[in-house]
Amino acid sequence: MLGRDLRVINVGIAEIKTGKSPDVLRTTLGSCIGVVLYDPIKKVGGISHIMLSKDPTGKDSLKTPGKYGETALPILMKAMEQEGSKIGSYCARIFGGASMFKGINSNFLQNIGENNIQIAREFLQIKNIPLIVEDVGGHDGRTISLYLDDGRVL
Repeated sequence: MLGRDLRVINVGIAEIKTGKSPDVLRTTLGSCIGVVLYDPIKKVGGISHIMLSKDPTGKDSLKTPGKYGETALPILMKAMEQEGSKIGSYCARIFGGASMFKGINSNFLQNIGENNIQIAREFLQIKNIPLIVEDVGGHDGRTISLYLDDGRVL
């Protein structure tokens, strides 16, 4: 049962949101990737709901930076810093990246999930952010909820 002080914060496609205990961050993913950062000491966390790994035109990421992994993930880190959490005090988990377009004959659509997974992993490795959990790939979408009181993801 949810407490009366608890807020459920929905994270939509191409959105980046943060919160603090006792809030819950929730998103639904298909081929998109949800990158979750959580600081167990400050009990703050964030989710970036990434639709595509990179902006194919180089123009849309200026307008909607949360849509693309290459621009969204630095913003997520900055949002965590604004919540009082510095790099080194949080860890990461990634979810989603399913192959949702299996009946369609298109390399671009077939590889969206894989490309999203790859950019998330690469970014976290470059920034030395520990990746402690992955639930990625497959053919089914998933809904995740990050409980900021203790960091569990259901």
